Amino acid sequence: MLPTVLAGLVLVGCGATPAPAPAVVPAALATATATATAPATATAAASDPGDVAPPARIRLPSLGVDTAVVAVGVDARGEMAVPEDVRQTGWYRFGPAPGSAAGSSVVSGHVDDKVQGRGAFYRLVDLAVGDPVVVTTAAGADLAFRVSAVRRIPKSTLPVDELFARDGPPHLTLVTCGGTFDRALGSYRDNVVVTAVSAP
Repeated sequence: MLPTVLAGLVLVGCGATPAPAPAVVPAALATATATATAPATATAAASDPGDVAPPARIRLPSLGVDTAVVAVGVDARGEMAVPEDVRQTGWYRFGPAPGSAAGSSVVSGHVDDKVQGRGAFYRLVDLAVGDPVVVTTAAGADLAFRVSAVRRIPKSTLPVDELFARDGPPHLTLVTCGGTFDRALGSYRDNVVVTAVSAP
């Protein structure tokens, strides 16, 4: 079980050298970002994030997105941290890095912010199955992926164990906020979750 990491991503405004996985992984993604939840007790990672270079940029050609990726961990509230700059995205550094041999590489981004405006993943929901995703690592390598699924999931039922899996087939998981904005809570009700697999 992992804690509640992605549960906190509330993109409204929604949440790097890899570090060892903490004994307890986040509890929610947080703030005006996107909401998700990560398992409670970190299990041994099937692949060490340090085995491969961390991601530096991510491109979504069909949406005209080309943005920086920064390594993020867990904030003071036990939630997955997200970049303050909505133009950037955050890679969960306690999980597999893109290009690892197994597991889910999680990259989250803001949908928007009342002060900064539209975020890097504002149009993430517009991706379609088959669309390309390109991750450039800090070592300068381009890793090609193809979108295999686009889902909008209520934050209350987000499959955290699945999103933060450290074993199983390697894949990329992109997360942001979506659905109706709840003004009382100050966050979106859903998360947009995009899964992408390595392209041939």
